[in-house]
Amino acid sequence: MTNIQLLIRHSGIDSRQFRLGLIGKVAVEALSVLMVGVLFFWLLTPNPMSWVTVGFVAALILAVQWWVGQSAKYTFLGAYKITHGLRSQLLTDIRRQPLSVLRGKRLGEKVKLLTADLKQFEDIFSHLIADFISSWVVPLAMLFVVGFIHPILGIVTFAVFLLALSVLILFEKNFNQRAFAHHKTNIDVSSRLLEYVDCLPMLRGFAKTERLAKPLCDKIEQQRADGLGLEWAGGVGVLFATLMAEFTVVFNLGLVSFYLQDGQLSLSECLVVVVASVACVRPLTRMTVYAALLRYMLHAANRLVNIVQLPQQVVEGTPPSCCDVTVEDMHLVIDEQTVIDGININILEGQRVAFVGASGAGKSSLLDSIAAFHIPSSGSVKIGGLQVDEVGTGQWYKMVSYVTQDVQLLGGSLRDNLVLAKPDATEEEIESVVDAAGLAPLVAGLPKGIDSDVGENGNRLSGGERQRVSIARALLHDAPILLLDEFTSALDENTQDNILSTIDKLSRGKTVITVAHRLDTVRNMDAIYVLDHGKIVDSGTHETLITKHGRYQQLWQAGQKA
Repeated sequence: MTNIQLLIRHSGIDSRQFRLGLIGKVAVEALSVLMVGVLFFWLLTPNPMSWVTVGFVAALILAVQWWVGQSAKYTFLGAYKITHGLRSQLLTDIRRQPLSVLRGKRLGEKVKLLTADLKQFEDIFSHLIADFISSWVVPLAMLFVVGFIHPILGIVTFAVFLLALSVLILFEKNFNQRAFAHHKTNIDVSSRLLEYVDCLPMLRGFAKTERLAKPLCDKIEQQRADGLGLEWAGGVGVLFATLMAEFTVVFNLGLVSFYLQDGQLSLSECLVVVVASVACVRPLTRMTVYAALLRYMLHAANRLVNIVQLPQQVVEGTPPSCCDVTVEDMHLVIDEQTVIDGININILEGQRVAFVGASGAGKSSLLDSIAAFHIPSSGSVKIGGLQVDEVGTGQWYKMVSYVTQDVQLLGGSLRDNLVLAKPDATEEEIESVVDAAGLAPLVAGLPKGIDSDVGENGNRLSGGERQRVSIARALLHDAPILLLDEFTSALDENTQDNILSTIDKLSRGKTVITVAHRLDTVRNMDAIYVLDHGKIVDSGTHETLITKHGRYQQLWQAGQKA
C-alpha cells in the first residue's frame, strides 16, 4: 500500500474527503455489527428485552446507519478528485522528463500507462478500496464473538481464515509472473499499433499493408491469451480461498453439534455461533474477490510510481551569462548501446560549427544532447558554464532554437504554428520569417493565407513545405543558439541555396551548430567536427580537413561522386 499512499500524496489533492467517506463506510459496517449484537444479546440474556424494545433499538440503528451511510459517497468523490489530480500531475511529470523518453517503444508504454493503467487504478481505487477496508469490520467482530462463546471455535475459525489467506499467497507468484507478461504484451501492442498507423501511408504505397498487420494481429492474439491466463491465475486463487472460507461454516456446525450434545454450549449459544459464522464468511468471500482486483490495482500503482520516480529536468533556474556551448567528457548510452563516447567540445558564442560523419556516427544524438533532449550518462553539456539543471529547461529553450529532421506541426493554422515560437510576434516579424523561409508563394496560394488550416501535423503540406515552416518558426524564435539537424534534406537545391543564404544573414552573431550530410553546405563553417562511432576523430576548417587523408576527405569525395 506504500505506493498507493505515494500516489495519493503525489496527486497534490487533500485526501480528507476520501478519508471521511472511508470512516463513514467503516461506521456503517460497525452499525451492522451493533444490529447483530442486539440480536445476540437478546438470544443470550436470561431475561431478554421485549420485542417492542428490540424493534425500537433496531429501527434506531437503521436510521443512524442510513444517516451515516450518506457520507459513503465522499469515498467516490474524494477518489475521483485524487485520480484527476494524479492524472494532471503525471502529465506534468512526463512533460518535465527528457524528450528522448517519449520516443520509440517508450511512447507506447506511456500511452498504456496514462490510459489503461491509470483507468484501472482509478476504477478500483474509487469503487473497491473503501469496500475492501470496511469489509474487515464484520468478520473481525464475528470472530471475536465466536471466540468469546468458545475459544476452540474461535481458534478453528481463525485457522481456516489463515489457510484461505495462504492459498491466495500461494497463487500470488504465478499471478505476478502472468501480470508482468501481460503488461509487457500490452506495451508491445500499443507500440506496434502506433507504428502501424504511422507507417500505413508508406505501406499502402507499396501495397504491403499486411507487412505490419500480421505481426500486429499476432501480438493482439498473444495479448488475448495472456489476458485469459492472467484472469485464470487470479481466479483460481480466489476460488480455492473462497472454498476454504466456506468450510468455516461446515467445521463450526460440526463442532457446535458436538458441544451441544456434550453440554458445553446451550441452544442459544449454538445459534449465535452459527449466525456469527455465516455473517463472518459472507464478507470474507467478497474480500477474496476484492483481493484479486486489488492486486491489479497494486500492479498498476507500481507502474505509475515508476513514472513518478523517473528523472525530471528542472524548469526554472539561473540564466547563463553567455552562450558558449561546452561538452565535457560526455558519454551517452541508449538501450545499453554507447552512442556518444567521451566527447569534448568548446563552442564559443557566435561561432558556427558543423558535425559531420556517416549515418549512426552520433551526430544527431550529440545535437539532441545539446538541446537537452537526452541526459548524458556521464559528463556534461553546458551553456555559459551552466548545466540544464542549473539553467532550467524554461530558460534553456529560450536560448536554443532547434530545427530537427522530424518536423512536428500542430493541427491548426499556419499562423498558429509560427507564433508558437513567439506568441507576441508582430505581423511584420511573421511576414519577415515567411519570406526568409521561402513560404511566401505557399501563403499566397492558400485560401485563407497564413490563417489557413494545415491539417493534423501539417498533413496538408508537402515535406519541403513542412520543413520550411519549421525553419520559419526557428527564425521567429530568434534564440542566440541555433541547432540545425539536416534541415535542408527535404528542399530542392534552389530553395536550399536561398534558405542557406538567408540563415547566414539572419544568424550573424548567433551560435550555429549544424548536422549535415551534404558537406558543401558546411564549407564556410568556423569549425567542422568529424564523428565516427560516437567519437570525434578529426576537427578543423574545410580547407584543413580536405587536405588530410582522413575521414572527412572520404566523406567529401563520396558526396562529390553522388
